[in-house]
Amino acid sequence: MLTEKELVEQLKNAEEEAVEQLVERLADRLLRTALAIIGDRQLAEEVVQDTFLQVCRRIGSFKGQSSLETWIYRITVNLAKNRIRGGWFRQVMAFNAGDFDFAAAPPGEQPESIILRDEEREAVISTLKGFPLKYREVLVLYYLEELNIREISAILQQPEGTVKSKLSRARILLKENLTKKEVVFSE
Repeated sequence: MLTEKELVEQLKNAEEEAVEQLVERLADRLLRTALAIIGDRQLAEEVVQDTFLQVCRRIGSFKGQSSLETWIYRITVNLAKNRIRGGWFRQVMAFNAGDFDFAAAPPGEQPESIILRDEEREAVISTLKGFPLKYREVLVLYYLEELNIREISAILQQPEGTVKSKLSRARILLKENLTKKEVVFSE
């Protein structure tokens, strides 16, 4: 596995191994992020492909002020937002929860708890579809991608305070909406 510095250098030299390693490292996570923002699997896959093309074309402009991964997430989020703004489909989209690949249940877990957890996920995903993009993207990056506030701030190019504020408001909206739907989470 190449270090970030080695990976950047090899990408600048257009080495195929570096591109393959980058795709292997990030493709699934970028797809999850794009899918959560856009809500359409085919468009999300196109965004991820476009992301890797942009990375290869623009790697020379990478200054190292953030991590390579943060820079790539920023490209993904921007491309996903551009798809939404570009009139490809309406802002209020139809999420297909089946498109999301969630981790399998731990061994020995009871079927009832697996079903409850799946129902909880369905409720969260269906609730997210009605959220404005500014709230949906911070929830996705924080909870789905498990990025910290600083990383999200770099990706969205917004002050940390703004990210914290959006995340706080998004959590309140999520809780209010799930309460209205009478969703009760299992322990």
